[in-house]
Amino acid sequence: MKRKFYLFWTLLLLPLFLYSQNDKDFILTLNQDTLYGKVSFNPKAKLVSFRHKGKKTFFHVSTLTYFGINRNGNTQVYKILVNHWKEYIYVEVLSEGKLDLYYYDTKYNERYTRADPYRYYIGNDTMHPIRMSPRSYKYILKYMLTDESELLAQLSDYEDVPRIVRQYNQM
Repeated sequence: MKRKFYLFWTLLLLPLFLYSQNDKDFILTLNQDTLYGKVSFNPKAKLVSFRHKGKKTFFHVSTLTYFGINRNGNTQVYKILVNHWKEYIYVEVLSEGKLDLYYYDTKYNERYTRADPYRYYIGNDTMHPIRMSPRSYKYILKYMLTDESELLAQLSDYEDVPRIVRQYNQM
């Protein structure tokens, strides 16, 4: 009887607890702890500022896995990757599934010119995400989507990459 009582109250209150986490920023640490609060980040300094219960804490990019920022009901999720220069970088998660696709804003990295405003990183379970540029995306997608000639035929420019990857992941 006592067990049913606890189960009843748990099921009754669970939606309330989950609702209270909506519209909040979050971080996921390397220990797989999810913490909710207010997140702001400085891509150039590679720091994430986290405010929780009035206390402000800073996390270095190397100590996080994911973090999400919710603004006006729209949540942007960021993941931490190590790029080909062995630097930790913030990438926005565009799609995860059979193929993972991430967006990297290059304006905070001096190694890129202004002609390269962003890059995509793409990967899957068997390979670490690799950088795609406006010059390499066709070759990389042709390699990654070998059996999907219909999808590849829809690819006309670099901006089509997220749409193609989302369609592939929904198949």
